[in-house]
Amino acid sequence: MQAEERKAIARLAHEAINSKNVALLAGQPGFWQTRQIFPLLFGAYPDLSSTVEQQTVDGEWVTTRITLRGTHRGEFMGVAPTGKSFEIMQISLDQVAGGKVVEHFGVSDWFRALVAFGVVAAPAAVSARAEP
Repeated sequence: MQAEERKAIARLAHEAINSKNVALLAGQPGFWQTRQIFPLLFGAYPDLSSTVEQQTVDGEWVTTRITLRGTHRGEFMGVAPTGKSFEIMQISLDQVAGGKVVEHFGVSDWFRALVAFGVVAAPAAVSARAEP
């Protein structure tokens, strides 16, 4: 399987977000948890969108960096809707074998969203200067 084919298969999750169609993930065993969480995300963020920023391939593994954007319109993680918008980064690592995602790992910067919603305070600025 060519690298571009692997990338396209790994992008199915992002296509499911943009089309609000979890059925796109059917037959992809690595997305079993994703199929459960996406309906919750769509309820909380009905305008949720995903932009693929970067993808790399190493053998069977595809790494994808995306930007998620949306507006907090429904309860999520115990937080009542705020009506505020957010933009966060998400990194996925997918093993694509036999034309399917067989393993999926994803990390999203939900802390940044909680700051945008006013649920937690933003951390103090960090200096880029090294200590002497």
